[in-house]
Amino acid sequence: MNQTTKLMTAVALAGAASLLRPAPVEACGGFFCGQTPVDQNAERVVFAVDDAAGTTEMIVQIGFQGNASEFAWIVPLGSVPVEGSLGTFPQAAITALDANSSPQVYGGGGCLEFDAAAGPPSADERGPVTVHTREVVGPYDVAVIESTDPDALVAWLRDNSFRVTNPMQPYIADYTAAGMKFLALRLTNEAKVSDIEPFRMTLPGTSPVVPLKMTALAAEPEMGILVFVLGSQRFEGANWPNLEVDPANLVYDWTTGQHNWVTEVARVVDAAGGQGWVTETASSTASYVQRLENTTPADDEQAEAVNALLELMRPHAYMSRLYTRLSAEEMTSDPIFRRSNGADVERFRQIPYDPSMDECSDGSDFEAASPCAFVACGAGGTCGEVTQADGRVVAGCACVPGATARTTFGPDGRATVACQDQRMSFLNPGDREIPGATPLPDPCVGFDCGAGTCVPMNMTPTCVCDRGLVAIGSIDAETGVRSTECVAPDAAIPADFYQGRLADRPTALPGGRDSDVVTMPVGVSTVGGGGCAAGGAGAGGAGFGLLLLLGLGRRRR
Repeated sequence: MNQTTKLMTAVALAGAASLLRPAPVEACGGFFCGQTPVDQNAERVVFAVDDAAGTTEMIVQIGFQGNASEFAWIVPLGSVPVEGSLGTFPQAAITALDANSSPQVYGGGGCLEFDAAAGPPSADERGPVTVHTREVVGPYDVAVIESTDPDALVAWLRDNSFRVTNPMQPYIADYTAAGMKFLALRLTNEAKVSDIEPFRMTLPGTSPVVPLKMTALAAEPEMGILVFVLGSQRFEGANWPNLEVDPANLVYDWTTGQHNWVTEVARVVDAAGGQGWVTETASSTASYVQRLENTTPADDEQAEAVNALLELMRPHAYMSRLYTRLSAEEMTSDPIFRRSNGADVERFRQIPYDPSMDECSDGSDFEAASPCAFVACGAGGTCGEVTQADGRVVAGCACVPGATARTTFGPDGRATVACQDQRMSFLNPGDREIPGATPLPDPCVGFDCGAGTCVPMNMTPTCVCDRGLVAIGSIDAETGVRSTECVAPDAAIPADFYQGRLADRPTALPGGRDSDVVTMPVGVSTVGGGGCAAGGAGAGGAGFGLLLLLGLGRRRR
């Protein structure tokens, strides 16, 4: 296979998922009518494949919280971007595209200063590092560089104030050995974190690839990944299975207006071995273009977004939207996308009709759905209900040996818990994030897991609960501080659940924390994903992976 283009980013996007029976599109008044994404925290990327030109345009969101001087985005590339193609893309356009294509489920009834005008420095000026491009793009100081010496490349990045943490170096060495170039972004002196925008570029090749192996360095458990592919026809997964959600497993909670689509995607992916794609929608772009043309923007921001989307979509006859949810230990290979002759996929999903339901009811007489229907504990976890002191019933997760419970953000933006492989911690107490830095402290100091033991995961405290207990989590709305507590579930966790084992980690991939975790060999059935233990209710081309290389412990979440 030819060298593939690899782009890494991480994205978080605000929104809320409360989808009822679908209303006519015309009633919304265009693309800006309050429709919302299904998964607020999904990583989002857009491919636009141009077969005639033999290129693929790529647009990726960038999410970051912290100081502007700490922002740096380091991205492996198979080729130097097409001249003049580097730019930014309106955030509102990506938000609107997501909102208007998401599944609708309803019930049965300090910076480097340089003179941009002087042009990029030559390879002779940089010794073993070749600088192909150096320019200012929007709020970004941008460089495209390459070297046969990974140490020289890392030194160049650090000398130019691009943040490269120690755990990133083995991956950079691997991509350097494969002849990859690197795109580096950082904020200019004048830019603020609030100025960060989606980034776009065009690269040679027409076969999208999403390398995920590096993403494991800083991935949250059960991370949503959303890929749009615009082209002349439908696209689907090539080397990962293409999966479907069984409508019989969909749940609609009339008391909250919540459905469990994203949870079921996570479960079918776990059942398939931890890798796979669900096509959420696949259809002609004509209806999107028509709605955009009929949209009356409310302000300049919306006008810019409409124009950007029309420019993006008009040349392409078809759009495919694919979604998956993965944890770090499942990011062991790079998914590739190929052309498909499959039929269109409608975005509307009907939950099978329940004859006991009065479809004229407002839902007030229905029993609330189990909270475990809406929580994916990961391939190493199972869900159990917990009745709290105030009478509320919440979902908690029990984890198999070798996994630890980590509080994270769910697709709805609220706190949830998922089980994560303890070996996937690449920055640990006592490590130095970059050479010469102060050793990292232990985030478990003062952290109370209740009836469990705190384990730091990439400088985030997590909990290994005593057998039979489940972990529940919360996140302070003001400080963002995460809390995890091990408590007893309402119903016993089945004893045979703890016989489950995590999959063996491929030896070719860089490791994280050394651990004596007992595993099952790759390819052997291990543990099931996200069950409920509660009582009641092609060839090489353009592509990129999803990782924001900002230094572990400094991610958005």
